[in-house]
Amino acid sequence: MIFSLEKIRLELKVSWKISRNESLFKENFVLKSGKYQSEIAPNIRYGETPERIEAEFQELCSMPTSFDLGWCHSFKNAVSNLRLKTKAHGDVFGYLNLTKLDHVQTSFSIPIMEQGEIKDYLAQNSQYDIYKLKVSGPSAFSLLAEVCKHTDKLIRVDANEGFTSLEQYLEFETKIMNFNIQFIEQPFSSSMTYEYEKLLPISKFEIIADESMEDDFDGELFSKMFHGINVKLMKAGGIENAKRLLDKARAHGLKTMVGCMIESSLGISEAYHLAGLCDYCDLDGALLIKKDPFSKLISYENGSVILN
Repeated sequence: MIFSLEKIRLELKVSWKISRNESLFKENFVLKSGKYQSEIAPNIRYGETPERIEAEFQELCSMPTSFDLGWCHSFKNAVSNLRLKTKAHGDVFGYLNLTKLDHVQTSFSIPIMEQGEIKDYLAQNSQYDIYKLKVSGPSAFSLLAEVCKHTDKLIRVDANEGFTSLEQYLEFETKIMNFNIQFIEQPFSSSMTYEYEKLLPISKFEIIADESMEDDFDGELFSKMFHGINVKLMKAGGIENAKRLLDKARAHGLKTMVGCMIESSLGISEAYHLAGLCDYCDLDGALLIKKDPFSKLISYENGSVILN
């Protein structure tokens, strides 16, 4: 296979602020081979940078038949997906025996922002039935309370490891019992396994693993720490491994979710293949960018994603 790499700069509609960083744009890549292409969305949380992607691309070009030379997850994702699409002659659904859904309901993200901006943000994005609110420990309750003043729709709370202790999180949980919360995603650090094991039997809400989930997981341990997992292609290393992770989660009694990074519709169209295996979907990455270079691949209608 002969590969080419293109960098794409994705300007964001609003400042993307989560518990650990803030950005006005995202630099992604498109890896191509023949008539197929796949997206790379590097994430600094896992030590992924544009420079690292470019270096790994040079390794791929020098050894095009090799795989997994210590490459980062997002780069491995694109290489794996291109090889899969080539083997499947483009029919990934048929090749992996995946169900192709007509449409998929997605949540829509609300980044951390000033409370005074929440009302207008919700009014401008009122077509979604589920919101995913980014929070950080100290300001989590006040931001959530402001959102709930302006909508009674279902809320997914995504902490991105923003709480520093079990006690801090439990105090937050007691305050939000009357809000319309679907689940809480990754309240504290992935290293805090003891705290997750303590939380699971007493939490009033489902706890979903995000940062704790990369390209594999300990099923027995996770079933003691979480109610479900959020699988993202950019961390799983490709559609095939993501499918394996979702099947493994089901086998251990865990709920399943497919998520995304900030990606164009190219990356979202790839993640869409897994929607039929999931209880929840969060595929709004392309909605967060000003100009989607692959907008023809995906449509968003009435709070749902449609693969074109």
